[in-house]
Amino acid sequence: MPVHEEAFAPGTPCWADVMVDDLDHARDFYGSLFGWTFEDLPPEAGGYVMARKDGHVVAGLMARNPDDAGQVNAWTVYLATDDVDAAAERARAAGGVFFLGPMDVLQVGRIAVGADPAGAAYGLWQAKEHTGTDLVDEPGALCWAESMSRSYEASKAFYSDVFGYRLEEIGEGGFQYSVATLDGEKPVGGIGAIPAAAPADVPSHWMVYFAVPDADAAAEQVTSLGGSVMQPPFDTPYGRMALVAGTRGETFSVMQLPEQAATD
Repeated sequence: MPVHEEAFAPGTPCWADVMVDDLDHARDFYGSLFGWTFEDLPPEAGGYVMARKDGHVVAGLMARNPDDAGQVNAWTVYLATDDVDAAAERARAAGGVFFLGPMDVLQVGRIAVGADPAGAAYGLWQAKEHTGTDLVDEPGALCWAESMSRSYEASKAFYSDVFGYRLEEIGEGGFQYSVATLDGEKPVGGIGAIPAAAPADVPSHWMVYFAVPDADAAAEQVTSLGGSVMQPPFDTPYGRMALVAGTRGETFSVMQLPEQAATD
């Protein structure tokens, strides 16, 4: 189990956290599903909870503000940057907006949270003491993230301008999807068009994927824990995956990576 200890390359999805209206339910759900344990941070962290897998930090949880009608139960994906202020300026120039920061988070990092021109919320993270997830592509940890957009071309242009993504179109037929790389290296994420068949009320969003040993078993467990399966497990060239929702309605995906399937 390799541990990621250095700052992630700018533009790489490096962290994800979920905001929910019932932290107790969320802790029970994700603890059972992924085997996470939880660490309540000091009061000055605003009630933030760190999720750990085998002792390593992998995600965050926080409670919604009941007085803020604009907050929803949802996962947020954070993209790494070595200068959050400069990245935020590039994002604004490219048509993005921000509703939090840039601001320091104690001594652990500097943050900004906003939305791209298509309306998908995301975060920027400049590492200090906290570089992001300790584990990648391991069961219970982040393994992929993608921007699913109602304005596909605008989203591709935005993230290319802000992070210098090189995009390779891999979609076929009516499926529009691009894989993002940095300097032609390993893919770091994806940008896709929300399918025409999707319900009209599905907004542009970032989708987070967590690795699991068995996608079918994970989907069944989601249901047994009070969540729901939005799209049953299906095979792709990159692994078997399912789109699911937690007990508070927050959507995310689980993926059984090919190397995990080979070792089962």
